[in-house]
Amino acid sequence: MADASREYATPVPGRRSFAGRLAAFVLLVCCCAILGMAAWLKPDPRGFGTHEQLAFGKTHLAPCGMLAATGFPCPTCGMTTAFAHTVRGQWLQAIWAQPSGFLLALATAATAAMSAWALVTGSNPLWQYLPFVTPYRLFLGLTIVLFGGWFFRVAITYANRISG
Repeated sequence: MADASREYATPVPGRRSFAGRLAAFVLLVCCCAILGMAAWLKPDPRGFGTHEQLAFGKTHLAPCGMLAATGFPCPTCGMTTAFAHTVRGQWLQAIWAQPSGFLLALATAATAAMSAWALVTGSNPLWQYLPFVTPYRLFLGLTIVLFGGWFFRVAITYANRISG
């Protein structure tokens, strides 16, 4: 007679275990917290500085030190503003504030959607079907996006200094 317990011990292909659903839940909560915070913040009309609305106790976050010291933005200047514009559907303003912030906000929303799908259905998330995304390629891609957005912001700042 066959051992019936073996049948139930083998997971169904394409279905997530409790640990997998828990991971999807945690990822969903983190993404929603980030997007919720972006929705709560009012985008700064300057295109940067939205993070200054955040406070720990009575102390608000300081303005960008690099911008204050050099007059040029740091690689993450405008990121919070871009997220705040993106969640409002103001995509052109988000791109203008920080192109990499806009892309990261879209990626955060997509990750939230995929995590919700994995949590509800128990199916494997889409990213498991993307074998070409290795940690090295992900790091390289994020670095290129970050510095590409920074180059854009520095070029805009420089152009504004020359013209006015």
